[in-house]
Amino acid sequence: MILDTIGIPASRPGRKIAIWAVSLVLMSIACWIGFQSDPHLADENHLMENAQAAALLLACLIHGWRASKLERGSVAFLLHSGLSLLMYSFFLRELEIRELDAPGQHFWAWTEHTVRAIGWSLWVVYLVYFAKHIRRVWAARRALLATPVILCALCAAVFMAAGWPFDKEKFASVSPANSAFMEEILELNGYLILLAGSASASLEEGENKKRRRA
Repeated sequence: MILDTIGIPASRPGRKIAIWAVSLVLMSIACWIGFQSDPHLADENHLMENAQAAALLLACLIHGWRASKLERGSVAFLLHSGLSLLMYSFFLRELEIRELDAPGQHFWAWTEHTVRAIGWSLWVVYLVYFAKHIRRVWAARRALLATPVILCALCAAVFMAAGWPFDKEKFASVSPANSAFMEEILELNGYLILLAGSASASLEEGENKKRRRA
């Protein structure tokens, strides 16, 4: 099952974390080698950005699927539905639909406006629903922060933040092309960690393990 394959368990996560860490290092090295041969690898809507979009879309679907299996109004449901929406938003940020090299530019521009409007509408519905259960979420905050799914999200945020200076070309000693590559590789690492997090142990899995130990 995909959750067991790519996710990080609640207990004894060390081996899976090591596998992911080694995989990300090897992937980064492979991207750097490829970038030396093809500088367009890190361009907009090219291989690295498309890989980011694919990882985010898959993470969005996994979180959505997991939310659909949970009790409505539960903290775990709010967690996975919120993260699914967040992955959807990141996906739209990385995939510039109107700039796809495909016929029918007006159609694709209209499509982009439509899917973004759907995203904003879903966020409004989610935030209103979340506000009704905010006390329950706040009460579970410590348990949430200890779950692999949240820890993966925080780790991914570090990678994404690290890419910001390269996006803005803050380092004068780094060429624009290399800055673009560094931004994309850091974001790709972050989004792959988010993908791992989407399949990782969540609040309910951790609680179930505690009950079994008790």
